[in-house]
Amino acid sequence: MFMKKYLGIFVLALLVSVFSCKKEVEPACVDCGEKAGEITKRSGFAFYDSTAARYYVDFFFPGSTDTHTVNYVCDLPEKFRKTPLQVVVSGTLFESSLRPTAALNPAGKAYCLKLDSIEEK
Repeated sequence: MFMKKYLGIFVLALLVSVFSCKKEVEPACVDCGEKAGEITKRSGFAFYDSTAARYYVDFFFPGSTDTHTVNYVCDLPEKFRKTPLQVVVSGTLFESSLRPTAALNPAGKAYCLKLDSIEEK
């Protein structure tokens, strides 16, 4: 009887610890890889890339007018699908297998963006 009581407490504690662990955010698209970072209230412009057939948000790096990243969004809400549109977004960045054209980003680097929030600026 004594062992069953402690076994029940142990199982309960184990279940609580397993379900209270912070889960990793999953990428929003199949062409997204490892997590690359997070952004909070970052200002950018939403555009459409006809080659990739996807919307993306373009962020310029602070203090620069020519260094930027292309961040493909898989789940862009319908009301933000007018381009160009200035937006403020928060979310998680993932490595992407998509490569933007040289006209979009000469460095050829792109990310996937899983949105937590988006608003028109």
